[in-house]
Amino acid sequence: MEILVAVAVIVVIAKILGVSNFILILCGLGLIELIIIAMALFFVWCTLNLLFTKKCSAHFTRFDTPEKGKFKVAYYMIDDVEYPCVFPRESGLSGNIYDTNKIYKVRFSRIMKKVYDIWAVITCIVGLIFSFSAVGITLSIIKQLGVMI
Repeated sequence: MEILVAVAVIVVIAKILGVSNFILILCGLGLIELIIIAMALFFVWCTLNLLFTKKCSAHFTRFDTPEKGKFKVAYYMIDDVEYPCVFPRESGLSGNIYDTNKIYKVRFSRIMKKVYDIWAVITCIVGLIFSFSAVGITLSIIKQLGVMI
């Protein structure tokens, strides 16, 4: 909420100083671009971390909220130690895609002490593709708008 108030104050001050609407829109798009680049860097980091994981067999045990987390994640048992998944569980499909009687192939991250199940791997790959596409598209839009100035 405070961020919205700060943005509104900045816009009002900019309008008082005579900044055009086009420049304000261009600045807003630049801010959105920075957020999209941060998202792309997040997926790059997750994918790089994924490359240095160890393949393991694991049993799915339960869904629970980690100590420092807000969302429920899947927990897997590897060598009698339980580890959480990197990403939150899938909200609509969890009952159908997780089975406690099945052995899953997961990737264990020794750095984070978490696992990447198949859904986390798919999230990393799809997130990387879409975030780089979003960066490219938004940069081209900003470039075309910049030419109009």
